[in-house]
Amino acid sequence: MQVFKLFMKVLKKNLFTSMIYVIVFVAISIPMARSAAADKAFKDTPIKIAVFDEDDTPESRALTEFIGRKHKLVELENDKDKIMQALYFETVNYVLIINDGYAERLVGSDTDGLFSTQHIHESYATIMVSQLLDSYVGSVRAYLASGADMSEAQQSAADAVLSQAEVTIARSKGSEDLSEASSTHFRYLTYILISVIINALCPVLLKLGKKEFRFRTNCSCMKSASYSIQVFAGSAVFIAGLWLLLMVVSVVQNGGMFTGTAWYAVLNSLIYTLICAAIALLICSFEPSDTVVNLLTQIIGLGSSFLCGVFIPQSMLGEGVLAASKFLPAYWYVKVMEMLSGSEAFNGSRLAMYMLIELGFAVALLLIALVVNRVKYSSAAIKLPKLTAQPQKQ
Repeated sequence: MQVFKLFMKVLKKNLFTSMIYVIVFVAISIPMARSAAADKAFKDTPIKIAVFDEDDTPESRALTEFIGRKHKLVELENDKDKIMQALYFETVNYVLIINDGYAERLVGSDTDGLFSTQHIHESYATIMVSQLLDSYVGSVRAYLASGADMSEAQQSAADAVLSQAEVTIARSKGSEDLSEASSTHFRYLTYILISVIINALCPVLLKLGKKEFRFRTNCSCMKSASYSIQVFAGSAVFIAGLWLLLMVVSVVQNGGMFTGTAWYAVLNSLIYTLICAAIALLICSFEPSDTVVNLLTQIIGLGSSFLCGVFIPQSMLGEGVLAASKFLPAYWYVKVMEMLSGSEAFNGSRLAMYMLIELGFAVALLLIALVVNRVKYSSAAIKLPKLTAQPQKQ
């Protein structure tokens, strides 16, 4: 097992740099996955509002009370400089002035000029306050038109506008077994797998594949089959260890062991791991330098992640980009994850087809790597100088 031990010794020297990818990935993916798993329902956050009632009528006071039920009312002196200072230092987020004549316009046909508002910049909060006021005024006028008196109309309008509807986000059948956090984690695995495997495996294979080392091995009593088996065993141990480590993190992200259709995500990641190993073998066939290996890692990892929908959802990518990304294995990996996460309707036959396409990529890349190696060694054999016997001088 000399070659296997040498493989592990060389791998150990490159392992630290590659493990940085894993550590950073775990450190970033956990909070990102938790954030993605959080409740996606919109939550209207109360803001600080100063109300100046220039109408001073029961109707305007009812409006002030209504605003206080939704947001925090702040007392502020009605002075232009102090108002601007309060808005600038955010002691107040929104200033509402109920203009004189509010009660008359509320029951009349003209509702323009009911309010005046001040705020530093537009935001979701200020827009929501404006919509809240419009909804309240519209509801009051609707209740008045239906025959209710002003007091009843204001109370009913306030209750109707402030009522909360319970919303449940449904997931398609077959995707409920994979948690949102685990789904996000599996989606980002494409980048980390390709980066770590190429960065760690290629330098080892390149050093063991150098002519000097191979020539010495060929001259020894070690059989070529034994050499290949030991190199394969070393590669398999590293790839399996990396995949198992990431699966442990996936179990933690999932909040427990996988069940049901969630195992398809595990199988999908295993297939993609084989693809990454085949890509590493293909790169090593061309004997690039360490600088080129690092460059290819970034190009392949980041390029496929952006083009295939890892960092950007496929629904946001253009048709041309998606058409080109179909020639990349990461595209089909993401398609599986979209189906398992509920973004796409679950279909067992299509899921199997996507995984078979990924396996096809793995087999094709491996065959290309073998062909390149065969051609390279055949060319090297042809270029070897022929040894001819020289006549000895008498």
